[in-house]
Amino acid sequence: MPRRISEIFGVTEEDLRREGVFNGFIDLDSKFYVDPHLLRSTKIPELENSYLSFKTHFTKIIHLLEATKHSGDSFFRAAHKKLIFPELPFVSLGYSTEGISGSGIGSGIALNLTNTAWEIIQAGITDPVIFELVGLIEENIGADRISDMTIHIILLDLPTYSERVAKNLSLNTCQAKARGKEFLLPAIAGSNRPTVLIPCEILNDLPVANGWDDIDRVCAHNEDLRNRVNEIIGDSWKDASGKRRKITKCELKYILLHHPELLKDLVEQYKKNSAEKYDFDKDPSGQLIWLDIAREYANLYPLLLGVDKVTPENILQLILKICDHFKVLVEANGLSVHFWDESKNLRNERFAQLLFFGIADAYCGAHNLDLNREPNAGRGPVDFKISSGYNARVNVEIKYTSNNIRAGYEKQLPIYDAAERTQYSIFLIIRTTESIKALEELIKFRKDQVAAGKRAPEIFVVDGRVFPSASKMK
Repeated sequence: MPRRISEIFGVTEEDLRREGVFNGFIDLDSKFYVDPHLLRSTKIPELENSYLSFKTHFTKIIHLLEATKHSGDSFFRAAHKKLIFPELPFVSLGYSTEGISGSGIGSGIALNLTNTAWEIIQAGITDPVIFELVGLIEENIGADRISDMTIHIILLDLPTYSERVAKNLSLNTCQAKARGKEFLLPAIAGSNRPTVLIPCEILNDLPVANGWDDIDRVCAHNEDLRNRVNEIIGDSWKDASGKRRKITKCELKYILLHHPELLKDLVEQYKKNSAEKYDFDKDPSGQLIWLDIAREYANLYPLLLGVDKVTPENILQLILKICDHFKVLVEANGLSVHFWDESKNLRNERFAQLLFFGIADAYCGAHNLDLNREPNAGRGPVDFKISSGYNARVNVEIKYTSNNIRAGYEKQLPIYDAAERTQYSIFLIIRTTESIKALEELIKFRKDQVAAGKRAPEIFVVDGRVFPSASKMK
């Protein structure tokens, strides 16, 4: 089971909260991002000049591209070089006892970004803030890379902050060097690996801008801008049924570069919009509270698997027993309410995956079962295996009915077909919609697969909808 930074360093959550430290998980990636927009208002003393450093870096790039005559000249090459951000060896929001690096931006992605920036400048936009919004229109640039890019630019500020926190809380430390400067950074006892701490107030759970759907948030729900873009789009991006399909980054890039007045307006609206930092106390997306919820339910509703030894022959039935217990917790013991935030919005599917992971892990420790997840959890199935060396493993993939369950299932089929006969796969579907048409079609699809003599993952359905209590029902 992953542990929080407070547990690893032997301090209380309140200690870290007092210092403003993000109390993330060790050995489990985070879906929080350093938001450059939040650097403008941070009260962390070590970061008071961070946003200026960010702007200065990109202002220099803009000056180089303004002087560029053709792609490949010395100014263009210099700008390209400044847009390469190598992976950092000990700075990541996915903390690890083994050390994790961020995504980084290599030469290829940097070259595409340089060309896009040059096009934007040629369209008359020279505000460095455009680099905060580049995720809207540039392929392979998402929240993770904007975050890593920001961390790279303010690299010396974060270790300075971490060094002060380590001293204030008397944390175990080790020496580390960043850009030629020595720091005494927090280190997990026995690992001698430095850890750079991140302040909560510069973190967000949403990308700065990662596509057309983010326009409203970027511009503080600016209907006028969206309407003007929709007017330009007209009927050009409608599918065969006449319904407007989702606009790709490439298409949005074409629109904005051919109508630079819209791009200028986008930049100005974004600058006027004060960024909102994530509410770590309420944790609306459930990125941290899933562990507390999992521990609470596992303690309240223990499960005995009823076997002395797990074998390749009984592992599937044992995991199905855990799935069935999870179903009871969701449908009868109130766990379903946690799939939804206080505003009754459905939390991200990753929350449900982590919640199942936490609850299942609590039932596996005493039964010789290892429960594994990729370090970048949420992108793959929960993986159970027998720890005694047998070749037996069960994958549990968790999906909401509000997402494309058919595509998720079919993606698993070739993986499952290639597996050894001693391996199994369960497709655990959480019903979050009133309509069950897609679910019924998927169940029929599986029956057809089995009837044709093909191997197909088990389908296990859990009703995650929230119903009124008996006292409130008429």
